[in-house]
Amino acid sequence: MFQHIWPVLNITTRRCFHSSRALKSVPRKRSLARSLAYGLTGSIAGAVMYDGLTNGFENVAGAQRFLRSFAIGLSISVDYAWSLKGLQEGDGVYEALLPEIHLRSAKKLLAGCLANGGLYIKIGQGVAAVNHIIPKEYVDTLRQLEDRCLTRQPGEVRALFVQDFGAPPEELFASFQYEPIAAASLAQVFRAVTQSGEQVAVKVQYADLRRRFDGDLRTILFLQRLVALLHKNYNFGWIVEDLQGTLREELDFVHEAKNAERCARDLARLDFVYVPKVFWTHTNERILTTEFIDGCKVSDRKAIAAMQLDLAEIDRQLFTAFGQQIFSTGFVHADPHPGNVFVRKDPANPRRMQLVLLDHGLYEQLAPAVRENLARFWEAIVLRDHAAMQRFSQALNVPDYRTFAEILLQRPLELKGRGFSTRLTEQDLAYMTRQAKDHFDRIMGTLRAMPRNLILVIRNLNTIRSIALDHGDPIDRPRIMARCALAALGPARRTVRNFLWVTFRKLRFEFLLWRQSFHYWMVSNYLKLLTRVGRAPDTSHLMNINVAV
Repeated sequence: MFQHIWPVLNITTRRCFHSSRALKSVPRKRSLARSLAYGLTGSIAGAVMYDGLTNGFENVAGAQRFLRSFAIGLSISVDYAWSLKGLQEGDGVYEALLPEIHLRSAKKLLAGCLANGGLYIKIGQGVAAVNHIIPKEYVDTLRQLEDRCLTRQPGEVRALFVQDFGAPPEELFASFQYEPIAAASLAQVFRAVTQSGEQVAVKVQYADLRRRFDGDLRTILFLQRLVALLHKNYNFGWIVEDLQGTLREELDFVHEAKNAERCARDLARLDFVYVPKVFWTHTNERILTTEFIDGCKVSDRKAIAAMQLDLAEIDRQLFTAFGQQIFSTGFVHADPHPGNVFVRKDPANPRRMQLVLLDHGLYEQLAPAVRENLARFWEAIVLRDHAAMQRFSQALNVPDYRTFAEILLQRPLELKGRGFSTRLTEQDLAYMTRQAKDHFDRIMGTLRAMPRNLILVIRNLNTIRSIALDHGDPIDRPRIMARCALAALGPARRTVRNFLWVTFRKLRFEFLLWRQSFHYWMVSNYLKLLTRVGRAPDTSHLMNINVAV
């Protein structure tokens, strides 16, 4: 048997041996580059699998958000540079193309913010709020972020409730609608009914937000610095860097709920302001449950008209409410964009309007000394007391009091006329344009040197000003704020002497305030008239101080 098998084994063995030698003699065709490519691919695949097992692919998602943001920024920069290449302002073609580029760029930003979510939504809302600075195409497009709902993973809301409360929403509430009714920058809002029958709004944070916050913040700061490096006229990235600490506070909904209750206490005497009450049994760091409010956004002019409410009265109360916070209570809502301010008829008196303040995650606390110096500075502006303006401005650590006054007023401190005439000459226009540019340069320098607590005050003033601008500016904002400042400086003790002094002071203040407002109204309308009759181009932008915060 073995003799018959051996020849076969012998032949097979030899063939294998020769085949092995032949294989060893074949030169390697695999290049070093291909080997490196395979190695790199394998490493990336291994890293992705490890990230999926340990972090739920969070690092991969973070890299995607970074690359997406970088690509959008690059695309927008190239679009502007290529589309406007060789064109000059004033040649007609430049002005015709610019709105189209603005709209394309705004749509790219909107898509990027919605895809990235979280902090990107927050920044998009902030851009839409400064509607007196950025082009209309950006404002109209990015305003969708105020109530646009992002996509969640299936079962994410239910799983979050189970993690935090040990039960799904349908067990905690009598009814819970899983379809979101609104989206905040950090969460979605759902409608529900408590077991006791009360209508509530349930704000549920995005489940992965805390994990991705640091990475997204680093990405945003990096892109801000890159834009500033490429575009020398970009001066706003430092504001985001300065707000890092307060942005982190917004991740804690318990902190937000406490802010809401304090705001309600501070403004309790203003019956035209309402803050929804908090349901603490259904509130924690990631879930906030408050009273549900029927109303409309303060920017929804059609709904306001349908309720037959007066825009001028809404703006007057809006300025009064936030003036009270800035000068009297010192606890200032730092993000009052239109999505956070609702309007409704007062349930106690349907003939009156009521402002409903929402989203209390971001506040600034002003010390008593800061409030007093700020109020006295505003009083000095009305009194045209430059020595007092300088003194109180320095007390607030702002060296340039003139520019600081213009930032607060958001219009020139002094309108130095060159004589009224029936036409603006080229020299007049050049002078006004030069003055406006000097104002802007000084403003940016002053903002950089300004203490952070004042930055958030300016942001508040800027945001409510943009709301009033949407309403057609029916109310003189500086006038209302000046009255709030004076009211905060009233003496604590009520005596006859104090009453007489306060009355005299108020009468003098009101006269000077009226004279100041009338002067500004006269000059503004004079310039508008010249524009209307064709004796001068539109100079309205030269009468306002635009501050992007």
